Amino acid sequence: MTARAAGSLVVDANVVIAISAKEVGRASKAQEEINAFASVGYLLYAPGVFVAETQFALCRKFADGQLSAADYSRPLANFEMLAPAILPPPAGDVSLISRAQAISSGYGCSRSADALYIALAESLAATLPTVLLTFDADLPKQAASHAPTLTVKLLYS
Repeated sequence: MTARAAGSLVVDANVVIAISAKEVGRASKAQEEINAFASVGYLLYAPGVFVAETQFALCRKFADGQLSAADYSRPLANFEMLAPAILPPPAGDVSLISRAQAISSGYGCSRSADALYIALAESLAATLPTVLLTFDADLPKQAASHAPTLTVKLLYS
């Protein structure tokens, strides 16, 4: 018999990027938060878009000269090791489409991925305590407008 999770922690891609790239001032905060939630039985979740967002951000760091070719391979390897610990939406990404569209209305296309994280957190919160973890200062505002009961934990750089 498996133990029931104490809660769900939805991790925004910027949290995964910070850890994978070992971003100064962010990586340790992100890892500490994840460890704290995991230690009390929270499971990690993210919509599938976190893979593309993370790979894109790491590629941008390389293209912009923030990472050398040698340094670029380390964050990718870190990401590849971290990603399996992050579960997909229980009902799949497709189950989030309608709610994410409603959440993103009025925010423009650039915030559509954020809406997937909010929709996922909202769906998980229906059955377990759920927290959305992010470095994105606009995400709590978007959640407050469309999912006011959702708990968003904003990490500061």
